[in-house]
Amino acid sequence: MQWITPIGRSGRGNDGVTVVFAKGKLAILLLSALVVGYGLVGGSMDRVAARDASYQELSLFIAVVKRVREDYVEKPVMKDAFLGALHGMVEAVDPYSSYVPQESYEQVQARTEAQASPGIYISKRYGYAYVVAVVRGSPAEREGMRTGDWIESIDSRKTTQMSRWEAQNMLQGAPGTEVKLRLIRPRRPPAVIRLVREAPIPEQVKAEVMETGLGRLRIPSLQAGSAEQVRKGLRMLRSAGVKGILVDVRGVAAGEVAEAVEIAGLLLPKGSRVLTVKDRQKRSVVHATTAEPLLAGVPAVVLVDGGTSGAAEVLAAALKDHDVATVVGLKTDGRGSGQELFHLGDGSVLYLATKLYYRPNGSAIQKKKLKDSGISPDVRAPDEDFVSSFYLENVSDDPDAELGVDFYKGLERAVRERQFQQGLDELRGRLARKAA
Repeated sequence: MQWITPIGRSGRGNDGVTVVFAKGKLAILLLSALVVGYGLVGGSMDRVAARDASYQELSLFIAVVKRVREDYVEKPVMKDAFLGALHGMVEAVDPYSSYVPQESYEQVQARTEAQASPGIYISKRYGYAYVVAVVRGSPAEREGMRTGDWIESIDSRKTTQMSRWEAQNMLQGAPGTEVKLRLIRPRRPPAVIRLVREAPIPEQVKAEVMETGLGRLRIPSLQAGSAEQVRKGLRMLRSAGVKGILVDVRGVAAGEVAEAVEIAGLLLPKGSRVLTVKDRQKRSVVHATTAEPLLAGVPAVVLVDGGTSGAAEVLAAALKDHDVATVVGLKTDGRGSGQELFHLGDGSVLYLATKLYYRPNGSAIQKKKLKDSGISPDVRAPDEDFVSSFYLENVSDDPDAELGVDFYKGLERAVRERQFQQGLDELRGRLARKAA
C-alpha cells in the first residue's frame, strides 16, 4: 500500500540533513535537533525575526531539558525523551511527516518477505495513530474497524513513541502473520484485537448503469493503472447513453496524484487546471488536463467521506471547483502534501512535507490547522439527525450494554446507503436543473 506521493522529483533533498551527536552532551544534542527543525520549517518568517524567536524558544527548551535531567522525581531515560521530542516536533509541523530512527529504518529496508496488511491506512493525530481509512473486505473491516478509530499500541509498542511511517510499516508483514492492536474507539471501551495480515487483492474500478441515464463509477484506489480502468468504464457508460454519473471515492486513501490528474481530464474540458504544486519558496507547477474529455459537460456527483484522502481529494476538488460535480458525504481527510526523504548524518531519516497541493480555486487542501483541512461537501450526508435516530432505534435501554461489532457494522452500512441515496437524489436534481 502507498500514500500520496509528490509529482516529479522525489527522494533525497540535496545531500540530506546532518545531525551531529556529541557524547554526554544531551542539551547540545537536543539543541542540534531543534536547529535542524527550525531550519526546515522557519522559512516563511522574516529571517531576523525567525532567528530571534528561535533563540528564545531554544533557550526555553534547554531550560526544560535541564530541569528534567536534574529535578525529575526519577532518573529519566533521556534517549526516549529525545526521541519523543523529535517525533513531537515533526508531527506538530505536519501529521504526515515522520522522523525514523536508524534501527527502525534499516529493519524495514531489510525485509525480504512478501508484504501483507490488515487493510488500514493511518495518520498521526495528537501523538496517536489514527485510522484514516479501512480497505473494504479486509481483516480490519471484518473486525469492525472504521475511520476515526485510534490505535494506542501495535504489538504492545505505543504509537505515541513511533512515527506514522513506523506505525504504517509495523502493520505490514508476511501473509498469515498476526498483528495485535489496542484500540481506542468513540463510544466504546478500549479493546485489544488481533488481525491476520492478508496479501492485498487489487479491487478493480467498477462502472455500471444504475437506472435510465444514470451511471455509477466506483474508484477503489488511485494506484498506477487506475486511470486506464476509469477510461474503460467511462467508455462503457458513454456507449450506454448516460446523462449523469455518480463517482464514488469514499475510503480511497491510497494512490498517486498523477492518476487523479489523468482521471480529471476524462471529465473536464481540455486545459482545465486540476492541481497546483507549490514549494516553500512559492515556486509552483500547474497540472492541467491535456486531452479531450470522454464525458464533457456530463453532470456528476462525487461521494466522499473521512477516509477520502490524498489523491482522491485532488480529484474531488477539481471536479467540484470546475462546477462539474456536487460533492456529497462527509468532510475529507485533508492530506494535501508531498513528502521527500532526507537521510540524516546518524543513519536516521526524515520524511518531510516539502510541497503543498492547491485546488483550482486557489485554496490549499492541507491547512496549518487540521480542522480547516480537507474538502467540505456541498451536501452533508448523513446529517446528525440520521445518526442520532440510528442510535435510538438500535441501542438497548440497558445502560450497561456495550455496543458491539455488529452494531458498528450496521451503522457503517446505514451511513453508506444514506450517502448513496442522497448522492443519487442530488444527481437527479442536477439533471433536472440542466434540462430546465
